[in-house]
Amino acid sequence: LAICDTAEGGGDDTFLPVAYLYGDDVYIEDCVCDPSLPEATIPLCAEKLVHHKVKQAQFESNAAGSGYADKVNEQVKKLGGHTHITKRRTTANKLTKIIVNSAYVKSHFLFKDKSCYEPRSQYARMMNNLVTFTVTGKSKHDDVPDGMAQLAEYITGMRGGEVKILKRPF
Repeated sequence: LAICDTAEGGGDDTFLPVAYLYGDDVYIEDCVCDPSLPEATIPLCAEKLVHHKVKQAQFESNAAGSGYADKVNEQVKKLGGHTHITKRRTTANKLTKIIVNSAYVKSHFLFKDKSCYEPRSQYARMMNNLVTFTVTGKSKHDDVPDGMAQLAEYITGMRGGEVKILKRPF
């Protein structure tokens, strides 16, 4: 699975984590975490989706995100990939979304050890932005925590509710 939080300018990163689900665990295997223009990040996102054979991806469709998702989808098809890309507009407050989903991320998301990725890689950039985020004061780089919150919402939304069989009361 993957989600994508597209950059909206002003120093934002395009963030696309690639997640593998194993039971209740969410392994963050790879990512795009890049402040470059869409001309550079669209092919990066498509290549990650195809390389990891991502079956489903959700793109935030605020601002230019909808067109961005369409362009990534075109690239995925050109590369021979089969990712079902959906779009979702978010109206929730970013900080609230991060706080509400932080417990799930802390409990279920698993990240690579530092020895398993290059210090200047996009994975390293992702980890740095994630671990340096703070809710006190203004965080300059909140794209990664926001993206992890979106991924948590995407995964928990897929799991649905719980069904219980009850004995008839009469």
